[in-house]
Amino acid sequence: PAPTSTRVSKALRAIVLQHTGISLNASKMELVKRRFLPRLRALALQDFSQYVEYLGANFDTEGVSFCNAITTNLTSFFRENHHFELVSTMLRALLARRDRKPQRVRLWSAGCSAGQEAYSLAITLRESFPDLDRLDIRILATDLDENCLNTARRGIYPVKEFEKMHAPLVHRYFSEVASPGKTMPGPCFKAGDALKSLITFNKLNLMHAWPMKGPFDFILCRNVFIYFDKDTQLQVLRKFSALQPPGAYLCLGHSENIPNPPSLGYQMTGKTSYKRV
Repeated sequence: PAPTSTRVSKALRAIVLQHTGISLNASKMELVKRRFLPRLRALALQDFSQYVEYLGANFDTEGVSFCNAITTNLTSFFRENHHFELVSTMLRALLARRDRKPQRVRLWSAGCSAGQEAYSLAITLRESFPDLDRLDIRILATDLDENCLNTARRGIYPVKEFEKMHAPLVHRYFSEVASPGKTMPGPCFKAGDALKSLITFNKLNLMHAWPMKGPFDFILCRNVFIYFDKDTQLQVLRKFSALQPPGAYLCLGHSENIPNPPSLGYQMTGKTSYKRV
């Protein structure tokens, strides 16, 4: 493609911000260009100015590919494990305070990527509550990237992704399967129904209207805010707060924080962990 002008760069970054909430400064343009080059080739466009024009006229059809291209998806099973330990501790205390049956508990993995976080939550629930099936506990897992969600729904991952997980856990909840294709060569593990039955995977753009009414007892939104500007972070945090009752928890990524937790109804309780008060 031809060199990208400052005007086109600004226009492309503005479209990214408008539709994904991801704030990119000028220094990120090389990254942006690398992400979108496959779309230019697929659409037989000559340069990014043509792509900007194409987006303006065809976002209804190009929007999914556009959002899939710009999102970053890096995750692993039990990443930042202290949050999963908190889930177990918090839910035990929560269920001890509630006496109605069946217990209703809702967890949300916001920005679930390819599903490892949601499956880690499901394993945590199964391991923490042997009588889980008598409780009304569900996990909502959402992401902007449709490709990642398809991977999450299949629940198939390369064996190497399980190297840091305790072998008994792997064999209890996953079964070994053959490679599903060239994108995932070699042996793989597939999540079983004991995990899948707890999770609903849905597409959700945090910048758009949220169909969920809550309440959510636990929200994990980790390594999502690092791509948002401050105004967008506050906008999303206010919506999280409105969906969580007192005593619920919110966990952010290891490099993220809430600048003034009390102003949003939260109290910091640990490393990147906040309690709704």
